[in-house]
Amino acid sequence: MVDRPFNVSEDDLEFITRRVRATPIRSSAELDARTGRTIYIKDETVQHSGSFKFRGAILGVRNAIGGVVAAGAGNFPIAIGLAARELDKRACLIMPDDAPAFKKEQAQRTGAEIRLAGRAELAECAQFEAQKRNWSQLHAFESVEMIAGSYTLGLEIASAIQKNSAGSNAVVVACGGGGLATGVALALRSRTIDAPIYVAEPETHQRYARARELGNPVRISASGETICDALWSRQIGTFAFEALEKLDVRLCAVGDRLVTEASALLRRTCDIRVEPSGALTMGAVLGGVIDVDSDRLWVVACGGNVSPHLPHNKHDC
Repeated sequence: MVDRPFNVSEDDLEFITRRVRATPIRSSAELDARTGRTIYIKDETVQHSGSFKFRGAILGVRNAIGGVVAAGAGNFPIAIGLAARELDKRACLIMPDDAPAFKKEQAQRTGAEIRLAGRAELAECAQFEAQKRNWSQLHAFESVEMIAGSYTLGLEIASAIQKNSAGSNAVVVACGGGGLATGVALALRSRTIDAPIYVAEPETHQRYARARELGNPVRISASGETICDALWSRQIGTFAFEALEKLDVRLCAVGDRLVTEASALLRRTCDIRVEPSGALTMGAVLGGVIDVDSDRLWVVACGGNVSPHLPHNKHDC
């Protein structure tokens, strides 16, 4: 068993569990036939705020002193804004000026203060606002509360695997800064789930692969664009890298063509309207990179903040 190597109590985890939705696991005979596996989709698109980020946000906001400042491209600030509204706390959300319009609108609807900045200035702007206001600052994948939120998601997957024990399993989870993958992997191993864990990155933004190659996290230069806007981070988190390396996860990279195909497939077979970043994991399955010995795949669809009125493209994802 692997212990939680971060300072989060059982009471903290219980607080998250009380405040979030235990999201459904969806399946489809057509999806199974298409892939030749039994596919279980962990549907975080129906989580509060539209993504798994709310799990950590609700704890982080609760722990915040004064108000909270958070910087991110979309799902993270949306989750922080909603959590702040629910807990009656003030929030300042720093978002890139080129963030998808739908995500900007969703963040604004939380009632939080929104400030726009260039992507290169997000971290500096967030630090300035936090210091000026004497508020707490939360980070999307370095803050311990965000790892804890992902841990609760992993516990739900572990419970489902244990209740349905026949066959061999593998788990597929997306990686931007690595907070989601870290929390899920730690939870699975803490429950003695020894199934292979596949960590999927956009093929243009392989920050974990590069960190593994060099032995430490580094800021990468993207090799191109990707429609997975929630996974544009240029560097994996320090704690995430160290934890995932100890947990012996497997890496895979996925191109936009497979992401687009996976998005359409999940919509048709499971009625999941997933954003491209949330379809990356299913794209990995379609790409045939998952071990053929695993006949049951548990695939995390991590978010669904995409406009219901427009098709998926790089400007609306």
